[in-house]
Amino acid sequence: MKKTLAVIIAAMLLTGCWAPVLIGLGAVAGYCVSNDSAKGDVILDYRKLWDVALEKLASMEAEIIETNESKGTIKAKVSDTSLTIRINTINRNTQRLVVSGRKGLIPDSHTAQKVFLKIIEGIK
Repeated sequence: MKKTLAVIIAAMLLTGCWAPVLIGLGAVAGYCVSNDSAKGDVILDYRKLWDVALEKLASMEAEIIETNESKGTIKAKVSDTSLTIRINTINRNTQRLVVSGRKGLIPDSHTAQKVFLKIIEGIK
């Protein structure tokens, strides 16, 4: 088991993914950060994750531009960064959360990661 965990963590670090985020809840298996997004699999039902995402955006005083719950998409603006949040169902209790950020044409992974982590912290 320890060897398997070490291999998984090594693979995540080599591919740009971060080691598991546990934040005291065990809700996320791990997350990856690319040039404009942060993504991870969240152990939570769809509706609860959707509500937490909207709640966290409101607490950050984000301007909600568009929501489409049936497609799992939220478009918002935080400061000068345009965000797209996507929630895709993997199975009944696991969702893939992707937060993408752009300042104009420039990717903004820092803001995307910040929003992603705020949503995860809100799951407590």
